[in-house]
Amino acid sequence: MLDVDGVLVNGRPQDGRSWAADIERDLGIAPERLQAVFFAPHWGDVVVGRKDLVEVLRGCLPALSAAVSVDAFLDYWFQRDAAVDAAVLADCDALRANGVRVVLATNQEHLRARYLMERLGLGAHVDGIVYSAAVAARKPQQAFFEAAAAMTGSKPRDLVLVDDTAANIDAAIGAGWAGVRWSPGSSLLALLERGAHL
Repeated sequence: MLDVDGVLVNGRPQDGRSWAADIERDLGIAPERLQAVFFAPHWGDVVVGRKDLVEVLRGCLPALSAAVSVDAFLDYWFQRDAAVDAAVLADCDALRANGVRVVLATNQEHLRARYLMERLGLGAHVDGIVYSAAVAARKPQQAFFEAAAAMTGSKPRDLVLVDDTAANIDAAIGAGWAGVRWSPGSSLLALLERGAHL
């Protein structure tokens, strides 16, 4: 079970910085306003599927920029939050070639989850995706881990979470999984081998 943001995908393709690093220059949207108007009041519900991202943006964008459409905003976001770590992807291929199932386990809403799997092509390198909006729970909530085990037909003792967030690793261990903490520049294969999970 592999986390996405911070492990497999790391910011902008050109430099790894946040997708919103230049949003004020490019779209005229101040990052602090974006946080106050969109992320702070709505993201918690969007990421677990209680609110629809497009509908929320239709309500928020007029207060942020009259000139930016929902489609333009989403294109800007998704295309810039898309730096795939080729080494991690190659390790996913190697694991699968050795009979190890690799499933993405990530906090995402529906549209970006589909973008990751289809437009970024991650679906060709993994065996599936479990994401928060689809299971109505997010890491580190126990309900996420229970749903992930059920969706993959796996026993908790057979699952390993690779994630860059300590709270998520702790929660996975609490759910009976193994957990491996990711740090930038790590080798996925080496981490798993050291943990004797291969």
